[in-house]
Amino acid sequence: MSRLLDAVNSPADLRPLSYDQLDQLSAEIRDFLVETVHCIGGGGHLASNLGVVELTIALHRMFETPIDKIVWDVSHQVYVHKMLTGRRARCARFASTAAFRDSPTDRRATTTPSARGTLHSHFRGRRHGRCP
Repeated sequence: MSRLLDAVNSPADLRPLSYDQLDQLSAEIRDFLVETVHCIGGGGHLASNLGVVELTIALHRMFETPIDKIVWDVSHQVYVHKMLTGRRARCARFASTAAFRDSPTDRRATTTPSARGTLHSHFRGRRHGRCP
């Protein structure tokens, strides 16, 4: 079975997917999160993102992002949002470099669909176990 996650680079890529494909995509996102986020200690970063996978997919499928804005209450919930808006490659480096986090300068200088800056402090993670 091919990975749907590799074919999703924008919210527009979600709209033609069937419900079965959306279920597959949700599972792939969870696997990706577990593989990458556990390296910084998991905890709130992992649990909060695992809890919003379907919600994030539904919001991006129903609304015209980035025209319609989505506001997350803490930055710990935005990893799935970033994965679905073309920033998944940065997440793969997250464990060792915190590259997935947008700096305030990056947010102002890019056209990514992040409406506002960070509303919650970022964890300066430790590397655990076999993570890069």
